[in-house]
Amino acid sequence: MEKRRLAANLLLGALLFVAVLHTVLAAFVFDTGLVDVGGLFVGVALVGLFVVNL
Repeated sequence: MEKRRLAANLLLGALLFVAVLHTVLAAFVFDTGLVDVGGLFVGVALVGLFVVNL
C-alpha cells in the first residue's frame, strides 16, 4: 500500500470515527438537532474511503 493511500485511509477513518461519535452524542445525549450535520460528515467520510480504495 502506498504511503499516500495509507495516510488518506487513516485520515478518513479518523473523520468517520469522530463524525459517528458526534452524531450519536448529538442525537441521544445533548439533543442539539445536529444529527443531519453528523450524518453528512459520516456520508462524506464513507464516500471518501470508497473513492480512495478504488
